[in-house]
Amino acid sequence: MTCGTRETVTTRYWSVCWKWGVVPYPCRKTKTEIKYQYDFLPWRTRFSWSPFRRSYEGCCNGMLFGWSYWTWSPFGTGNGPWVYQARTYFSDSTIGSVGSCPFNERTVTQPELTVASGSIVPAEAAEKLKENDSCTCA
Repeated sequence: MTCGTRETVTTRYWSVCWKWGVVPYPCRKTKTEIKYQYDFLPWRTRFSWSPFRRSYEGCCNGMLFGWSYWTWSPFGTGNGPWVYQARTYFSDSTIGSVGSCPFNERTVTQPELTVASGSIVPAEAAEKLKENDSCTCA
C-alpha cells in the first residue's frame, strides 16, 4: 500500500478562454501538480457538522490517518461503518498519522475464508480451500 508517495498528477479541465480579449469561449486546459498518494484499506467517514467539509479516517500500512476536504455536504457527515474497499486519496501535502490502525494487518489484507458444510461455494473459493487446507470436498 502506498502511504505518502510523491506523485506528479496531470489533470485536464474545462475553462473559459478569451478570443481577442473580449469574446469568451469554452476550452480545455491542462494543469500539472505535485500530490501525495495514499491508499487506504479500510476507511470510513467521520462526524462533521460542516455543510462544506467531508471528514474521513483510514488505515495505511498499519497506521491510522485522518483527512478532510472541502466539498458540498448539505447535512454534514456521520460516523460511517468501516468500508473494506481500497480508496486512493491524493493530498496537496503529507498527512500525519493519528495513531495505529485498530485492525491488524492479516484482517485487512487477507480475511479468513470459512465455508459452512453443505454450502454452495464458488469454484475459485473451493479450489483455494483444497490447496490451502487440504479439503476433501467434491
